This record gives sequence, structure tokens and C-alpha cells, in this order.
Amino acid sequence: MRLVFIVLMIILALLIAAVAVLNSEVVTVNYLFGQIELNLFAVILGSTLGGILIMMFFSIYRSIHNYINSESQRNLKKELQRRVKTLEDEKKKLENELGKLQKEREEAAAKSHAELEAEKKKMEDELNRQRKEREDAAAKEHAELEAEKEKLQEKLIKQQKNIGGTEAQDDTGSPEKKGFWGFLKK
Repeated sequence: MRLVFIVLMIILALLIAAVAVLNSEVVTVNYLFGQIELNLFAVILGSTLGGILIMMFFSIYRSIHNYINSESQRNLKKELQRRVKTLEDEKKKLENELGKLQKEREEAAAKSHAELEAEKKKMEDELNRQRKEREDAAAKEHAELEAEKEKLQEKLIKQQKNIGGTEAQDDTGSPEKKGFWGFLKK
């Protein structure tokens, strides 16, 4: 594109030079402070050179302006890249922290679960111990009641034997009194 522009500029310069050479008459040029007589060839070339200089100044201005814009865009791009890198680093840091927190949470949950299981086992052991104590106490009480029942039965048997023995003595010694109170004694 730039090469085409240069070729077109050379062709245009040759055309202007040809027109200037063909016009060699003297002309009067009026300007603000006076007037001057010049060859038409010099006027055409001077106007062309003046236009070229003005276009060069505009081109230089545009190049500087584009350079400044591109520089600011490069700086902005660098700043944005720096911010992206900072944000990516922060993201990695937060992801690592999140991973650590999740791991800690899982460890805490596992620890709590283990503690609860241990507490449950402890309570089951305590419950089984209390149940065994109650069963042992009930068995002991039952054994004591059985022993007391046997003692009472033995006592009853002894009393029945004693009552039977005294009745035998009473039969031999004196006749038995009959009545309400005697009936109750039996």
C-alpha cells in the first residue's frame, strides 16, 4: 500500500513538473505586503512544494498523534495485562485457600464424626453396664427373695410341726376346748 502511494506521488510530481515547464510566462503575484513578478513555472512549483510541506506537517502531526495514542494504548494494555496477572494470582491464592478450608472442614467433620462415634460407643457401653447392673441387682434380689421364701417355708414347716406336736400333747393331757377361739387357733 505504501509502495503504491509512493509511485502515485512520483507520477503526480512528474505531471506537475511537465505542466510547470510548459508554462514559462511571467506573472504578477499579489500577497499581503506587496506584489512580485515571477515565472509561472516558479509559482506552480512553489505552490506544489508549499502543499507538499503542509501535507508533510499534517502527516508528521498525525504520526505523532498516532504514536501517542498507540503508546497510551500500549501502556493501557500493559496495565490491563498486569491487572489480569494480579487477578489470576489472587484467584489461585483464593482457590488454594478454599482448598485448604475445604480440607480443614472435611477433617473437622471426620474428627467430629469420630468423636460422636466414640461418644456413642461410650454411651452404649454405659447403657450395657447399667443394664447388667440392673439385671445383676434383680437376680440378687430374686435370689434373696428365694432365700427368704425358703427360710419362711422352713419356719412355717417348723411352726406346723410345733403346732402338730403341741396338739399331740394336748390330746394326751386335757380334752380340747371347743369354741370360737379354739376354732380360730386351728
